[in-house]
Amino acid sequence: MVIEILAEIIKSHQNPWKRAAAALKLAEIGDIQVLDILIESMECDPHDFVRRDCAEALGILGHFEAVPALIKCMEEDSFRYARNEAIEALGKIGDSRAKKPLLKSMKNESWDFGRASAALALAELNAEEYLDDILKAIRSETENYVRRDMLKAVPKFQSTTSSDLIIDIAQNDDDWEVRKVAVNIMSQFSSKKALKKLVTILKTDEHLFVRQEAEKALQIIAKNHRIQWTSAEAILSKIDNNFDIDY
Repeated sequence: MVIEILAEIIKSHQNPWKRAAAALKLAEIGDIQVLDILIESMECDPHDFVRRDCAEALGILGHFEAVPALIKCMEEDSFRYARNEAIEALGKIGDSRAKKPLLKSMKNESWDFGRASAALALAELNAEEYLDDILKAIRSETENYVRRDMLKAVPKFQSTTSSDLIIDIAQNDDDWEVRKVAVNIMSQFSSKKALKKLVTILKTDEHLFVRQEAEKALQIIAKNHRIQWTSAEAILSKIDNNFDIDY
């Protein structure tokens, strides 16, 4: 009965905000029979925010049958927030059919947040074959907050391929928030090179929050190797060569 009422609202209610709310409530029910209703509204509703909330609802529902419609929304919807919700939904569903379209979106999406969301979605899909593409996108990205959020995708792959880029960003990026995220990722490293760079960052970075993050990263590394924390220099002297790996 509830599904029928909500379905009628999303199909015919004149108030778009009521339709949008009905879409999210339908997703909360979690019944597969609401899938077609949500897909149709995402594709056809004239109001931007209804389509956006339908895409979000499909991500909550998490059913693989929604993947083709979500890819179409990601590629063709005129509303950037709807495209972004479709990207995030594809990451949540985790269907491999979304990998190539997400890569294309990361490279071509005109809206900044969409590019970052695509990188994060590829990480959710464990698309390691596209890690180099993500790293290239980070290198070339001009918006600070997009680089920052794209970086958050990198540690999910646990690959040594990324270590040189992360270290370089941690030391040299112009934006302190980007450096802070890179330093946080370095807490997963235990190479001599990474440790020395963290000590340098701790002592020389111009921003307090980055220096604090470097100290926290060194403390995590010390804990992981069962070394009592006393100072950054002490870790360098105690880390054995057997731990000279990046992840």
